[in-house]
Amino acid sequence: MKDRLPELIEPLRLARTERILQGELPLSRMARLVESVSAVTGDVEVKLSFVINERNLPCVRGHIRTEVGLQCQRCMQDMSWPIDNQFELMIVESEAEADQLGEEIDVLLLDEQLISLSELIEDEILLNLPIIPKHEAGTDCANNASKDVEGIAEQAVTPTNKAETKDKAKENPFAVLAELKNRKD
Repeated sequence: MKDRLPELIEPLRLARTERILQGELPLSRMARLVESVSAVTGDVEVKLSFVINERNLPCVRGHIRTEVGLQCQRCMQDMSWPIDNQFELMIVESEAEADQLGEEIDVLLLDEQLISLSELIEDEILLNLPIIPKHEAGTDCANNASKDVEGIAEQAVTPTNKAETKDKAKENPFAVLAELKNRKD
């Protein structure tokens, strides 16, 4: 079993001393995550390296790994969603510092010196959830869904609709124009 991580951390101090935190956090303590998924069990594996980077800025480089339960929006069944993500956040103390870095740089804006480690990790997990969770292509769910769509399309074209469709297809769209031209003559 890996070490339990502290609830509160001081990112700037950890970056200045170049500390590494590695361990697990229980997913069940992450309230926003619990509300966003269909099931949470177990822990999230976390490795955080607090460093001063090449630009002489404090940052945290992290790696998280876990699985959460989501509801597939295609078949409405529960499914397991793996999360294995690496990230890098520049540690800043003000909006002005964040603005100087630019929009392409992800930042950890500190309101206080101490922050909740589980909230930081929860944010990263939430950012890695799909907007519309679906089973991957090639699974039974995806294959059944494409068959369902084909079946619905076939039902929409009933025998009476097929006859009407054939009659309309035979009509020449320019026939109306030809009639108008003949009337003028």
